[in-house]
Amino acid sequence: MMPNAVAAGIEAIRRDPNFPRLKSMVIDATGLAYYADKDAAFAERINRRLPFGSIATVGGYLAALEAEGPSGAEYQGLINELAVGETFFFRYIEQFDALRAVAIPECLRRNQSSRLLRIWSAGCSIGPEAYTLEILLKQHFASQLDGWQVHIVGTDINGAFLEQARRGAYGDWAVRGLSPETLEACFDRQDKLWSVKPKFRQWTSFMPFNLVDGSIPSYPHGIGHFDIILCRNVMIYFDEATRHRLLGNLHKALADGGWLVVGHAEAGPQMNELFIPVSVPGATLYRKQVEQAAPAAAAPAPLLKSRSATGRAPDAAADPALRPAPRARKATPAATPPAAPTPPDTAETNERSTVLEACLARVEANRLDPGAHYQLGLAEEELGVGDPVAAFKRALYLDPRFVLADYHLALAYWRRGRLVPAQRHFRNAREALESRPDDEAVAEGGGLTVQELRGMLDLWLTGEEG
Repeated sequence: MMPNAVAAGIEAIRRDPNFPRLKSMVIDATGLAYYADKDAAFAERINRRLPFGSIATVGGYLAALEAEGPSGAEYQGLINELAVGETFFFRYIEQFDALRAVAIPECLRRNQSSRLLRIWSAGCSIGPEAYTLEILLKQHFASQLDGWQVHIVGTDINGAFLEQARRGAYGDWAVRGLSPETLEACFDRQDKLWSVKPKFRQWTSFMPFNLVDGSIPSYPHGIGHFDIILCRNVMIYFDEATRHRLLGNLHKALADGGWLVVGHAEAGPQMNELFIPVSVPGATLYRKQVEQAAPAAAAPAPLLKSRSATGRAPDAAADPALRPAPRARKATPAATPPAAPTPPDTAETNERSTVLEACLARVEANRLDPGAHYQLGLAEEELGVGDPVAAFKRALYLDPRFVLADYHLALAYWRRGRLVPAQRHFRNAREALESRPDDEAVAEGGGLTVQELRGMLDLWLTGEEG
């Protein structure tokens, strides 16, 4: 419980007539629509910054920020307070497995003549994602990359996060889940911290960049023509218009045939409009269409289910091989890297209808199956058709403890600007997890654990308005 004086200060900030304009200005500059319905959380961050020199009022603070602009020192200090930095090495291991088995081998074939590989960790926080990529490349592709130029750039708007990323030293929380062998091979123990070994820092650099205001591509900053972009758990904090614009910009920043990796909750209809979804067990990668036909590739290994000869993507509901696999804890080298998926012909519309028809058929076959209604809701939300809210509600009616149905219903409400029911269902999902063990896999979660989902929900519920 916070002291009475602090609580009173936060409440005074919330009631200040300049507070709405201050919050609106900061959200417009950063895209952090996460705070749109969290006045208490935003006011608490402002309270940490006041007094700012001789300024002790919201109006004075607003004027000072307007005068210095988003690149100013105090504006950056406030952004550091607002941004979320929770991350760890090899987070969502299935996605790194998919990069290792599918995307990276394809990039190496495609770039054999240039011998150049460029990767962007967008919204890199304190840096584990970027270093994970270098570790993965050097552990599994060292011989293939001999003589190549490899550039991994991590960007964030939070200057304090970037300073920690450059130091490359982390506590136990950031390396949780890593095997003793990986810790010994990749880190040096320094007092209570784990420091990334110098040989795993050679290709990685960090710099400030605002995904909302920054020009993308931005070739003077080296932002463009990437083979792989990771932008995970970043867009969930943006409103729909910002998210839509950013996805278009990320598409432009990829080389033809390049790969995009997003968070589990960040897929949507625009993803399939801009990218070719490539499903592998436990993860989906998104590939930018190759403008010119590439030479025919060898048949892919079983890990990758590419499109059929008709150009239609296999359906996860109908094809058990595309259902999420059990969560892998340690990546193992593939005997033969699978070939790149073949770009589709001109059957994108048929593909979408096939996915939707399969979900509808599953519902028709068993109307009392909550998982069928949940999958239908996901498909409708992704394709921008039907009524996903109703589908998620039906799943919850059949199984009131179906936690991911509550979570995705909350996201669906939030994307539609219905903040009160969104918060209610975020709370419902959090309560449903209270008595469940941290390492339990969440039903229909593709390997997502109870602890990870709790963390995602806690971000949404921080400073919620009653």
